[in-house]
Amino acid sequence: MSVVFDDIISKKIWDGKLPIQISLNPSESHSLTEPIFIEAARCSYLPLVTEHLASIYNGLGIDLTNTDVWYDYQGEPLKWHYPVGLLYDLSGSKDRPWRITVHFQDFPNDILLKSPSVEAAQDIFMAMVKQADFLRHGTTKRVMNLSKNDQSQLWESLSLDRFDEYWNVNQHLIADSDSLRYVPLRIYLSNQCPVIQEVVSFTNEGNPKVLGDVLKDILPDLFPSKSATPMTHGIRLPLDTPIRWASQNLSFPDNFLHVVICNEDS
Repeated sequence: MSVVFDDIISKKIWDGKLPIQISLNPSESHSLTEPIFIEAARCSYLPLVTEHLASIYNGLGIDLTNTDVWYDYQGEPLKWHYPVGLLYDLSGSKDRPWRITVHFQDFPNDILLKSPSVEAAQDIFMAMVKQADFLRHGTTKRVMNLSKNDQSQLWESLSLDRFDEYWNVNQHLIADSDSLRYVPLRIYLSNQCPVIQEVVSFTNEGNPKVLGDVLKDILPDLFPSKSATPMTHGIRLPLDTPIRWASQNLSFPDNFLHVVICNEDS
């Protein structure tokens, strides 16, 4: 059974923005004392935010050359290789703007991946795209058959906020077929729990699976529950959402469906 790609929903997700207030770490002495306010795409990454802010920092005498810039929320370092919107949902914050702190010193090598550059973010993004392709089809042939220009365009169109250019390429990777194998799915819990990435099929004995089926199989102690709610892109997902439709239409640009489990009692 094929699933119709909903370009209206995908465009709304792509256009999702998050207002952010970025303050300097008080222990670092710089001439800039007032916070900077920006609007970042939920699908973007912190190294791209840093690149956007570089001219401001450089103009204030803060040289970012050979500097590993990192951010925290309420003292917790933010994983720069995660999409911004995913980081916000994981933080549990309801603040708008989201108040985070930028650091230019004392990079937490024991917590974050090293070298938070745009190039490193691109490499990890493409590795995720390939992994998603392998899970869906059992091979990375669709990605590897793209030209080098098309592979580069996936990241460049994301970094430049060019929806149409991105989908001109990505449509070849997620084109629906009857030979789909597994859902590119990652599940996130609170309290720094490890990311859950298990093999999840699109159907159960030929019948379409819904999100509730998947969560009950993976997290039987939490689902079904009135307090635990799945979320992606800041949207609370009904448990009867077909997993194939969700994967096709609600995945991030890396083609993974990133689902955060929120505790409604907190």
